[in-house]
Amino acid sequence: MKTSNLELRHLRAFVAVAEELNFSRAALKLHMVQQSLSAQVQQLEHELGVQLFRRTTRRIELSEAGVALLEHARSILQSVITAVEETRRTAAGESGRLVVSYTPTLVNETLPRLVGAVHERWPRLLLQMVEMWQTESIESVRAGRVDVGMARPAHVADDLESVRLRDEPIGVVLGQGHPLSGRSVLTMDDLASSTLAIWPRQFSPDFFDHVVDSFRGHGFRGPIQEFEYLTSALFHRDPVARAQIAAGLAFSVAFETQFEPVPDGFVWRAVEPSTLIPVQLYWRRGAGAAVHRFVDVALEVSASEGWLSAGRPAASIRPGSAAAGVPDEAGRGLGSH
Repeated sequence: MKTSNLELRHLRAFVAVAEELNFSRAALKLHMVQQSLSAQVQQLEHELGVQLFRRTTRRIELSEAGVALLEHARSILQSVITAVEETRRTAAGESGRLVVSYTPTLVNETLPRLVGAVHERWPRLLLQMVEMWQTESIESVRAGRVDVGMARPAHVADDLESVRLRDEPIGVVLGQGHPLSGRSVLTMDDLASSTLAIWPRQFSPDFFDHVVDSFRGHGFRGPIQEFEYLTSALFHRDPVARAQIAAGLAFSVAFETQFEPVPDGFVWRAVEPSTLIPVQLYWRRGAGAAVHRFVDVALEVSASEGWLSAGRPAASIRPGSAAAGVPDEAGRGLGSH
């Protein structure tokens, strides 16, 4: 049976009459003249080749065919309404799905705070969180596999936009039995001859270079040891690094917010002079509305939590600018991870 001339207006007319069982009331409900409404119902009956209503001089009632159609017609009309609403929400960035990458150092505080805020503000916006190292994250955003990257990068490609979200001082991790573990703040002179255990340079080259250059500039003279086991647990899942740090022969670098809590047998300590490293978001130019919804919520969280250091308001960062435009005390750009 052909239904090429069947239109939504016919179904709306039919449902209104079926619910009211009165053409006059149905016409008022649809803001139509009764003659037009009757014509649409007749067109639908002609198109389907069935009688949908039994009419008498006093009343009308649904035929068996009408009862069968009513359930389907209501479902079709509701599906259309839902589709329209969902389309509009998606276009406005209020629903849909975003893939967001993050680096391991953000997992315990920054990430949950942002995700919770997005869920609260835009509950129809689904997030898929993927842990990545900084170099992989940037390439994935550029390739379109990831919508928003969240890391501590230095250089972003010309086709990416970026905004600084947070400034965090980097500290050090010591074994609990280390002679300096009882002090709350350390200097590089205190650790001058120890081994620095750090994640491999190839995954976060700018971060690696900045940390090493900064520490060298403040008196650190010890050797560098890269982790063999590269996991989100960082130093305490690397057997060699863990053993050396526990024995007081090495130390690692970390942000205080990485741990919940610091692994047993180790302590985190602040370092002076303090080196701030930014957390940034980055995304492709011309990204959709959902990306900008995410970024807006992230900046609101940053402001409410006071994540940016005094005098450094959040601002878009020039693509390709060294060190995300955030200098340290010596004017060097900050690194990435």
